Amino acid sequence: MMKNITVGLIPAPELPERIAAKLAGSLSEAFNEMIDGDISWEVNVYRDPLTGAAENVDKLIERAEEIKERNKWDYTVCLTDLPIFSKRGVVLADVNDQKGVAQISVPAFGLPPVKQRVKAAIIQVVGELYFRVNGKTAKNNGSITENDTLLKKRFLFSPIRKVTPPEKIAKSDVRFILKPKQFGRLKLLLGMTHANRPWSILPSFKHVMAIAFATGAYGLVFPTLWKLSASYGQNRFWILMLTAVVGMMIWIIFAHNLWEKPSSKSQRKLRLLYNAATLLTITVAVSVYYGMLFLLFLTAVAFIVPPELFSEVAGLEKKIAGFNYLVNLAWLVTSIATFAGAIGSGLESEKKVRNIMYGYRQQLRYAEMDYYGEDKDS
Repeated sequence: MMKNITVGLIPAPELPERIAAKLAGSLSEAFNEMIDGDISWEVNVYRDPLTGAAENVDKLIERAEEIKERNKWDYTVCLTDLPIFSKRGVVLADVNDQKGVAQISVPAFGLPPVKQRVKAAIIQVVGELYFRVNGKTAKNNGSITENDTLLKKRFLFSPIRKVTPPEKIAKSDVRFILKPKQFGRLKLLLGMTHANRPWSILPSFKHVMAIAFATGAYGLVFPTLWKLSASYGQNRFWILMLTAVVGMMIWIIFAHNLWEKPSSKSQRKLRLLYNAATLLTITVAVSVYYGMLFLLFLTAVAFIVPPELFSEVAGLEKKIAGFNYLVNLAWLVTSIATFAGAIGSGLESEKKVRNIMYGYRQQLRYAEMDYYGEDKDS
């Protein structure tokens, strides 16, 4: 009779939960192919807020063990969107043989595509649990447990090392880390920015963009901007653009309290990393906003500014203005309109904007645990 093994995936809300939902249907077949074809594999998904709020491996493992025992699963894999560190580097995954539990830090996978990398990691850690717990060896020349081929194929530029943590780390028997440290931290920061979903706050810019476009369109009526755009050099345009973008970023961060402040409960290393991820997320969002506004003004300039009239007003001495002059005019108007749009206006959805903060999301998840009667320290 074929043996049944149930693997429970415990994702944190948002990105890990979406990845788990997409992978759940294909994992049973992958386990059969890569681990043991004589087993009937079943995969269950259980969303858990604490998986995205606990800031150390011990709490994750303890929480996962509790859910595993409650659901009578054989193995459990946590998918968290929080960064995990060790002295040797950025932690990709941990495996606890005795408890049949593993954790995977999704941000350590960096920028998309992430789903297939996470799938390879899940197969890897479940293989670790299966072969180590049962004292078996892998059928495919040890590729699951010994050579870590699955994961290495997904991290060509940041090698993975499988290490045995010091004895004081009692909750982890095997640990996968990214090397070298600096490259691993860069990949982690990019992964955290992706987990923040910069595109999710773009709809909140509608009000700001409406004010900015109205202001810029009104300014195009007057010849002053035409003359300035024709006389400015490229360096001045770049300085204006960077000043506008940075100014709007600062306004968003402080107007919506997005900066993580020191507190007795927050670790300095994590706080700095959270703030760096927030800053990079806002940079991406504001850059996209600026690009969209620029395209709108470029279209408007192309339709309402005749090159002959521009040449006459800007004093180009009978020279017909080329496309580059119109681009410069749209560029200048975009920078000025960005200032005007930010001043005295607010983003539409406070919740969506603050949701890009790791600390804020953790507070929401703890609140969700309390609401449903769960003990966040369990």
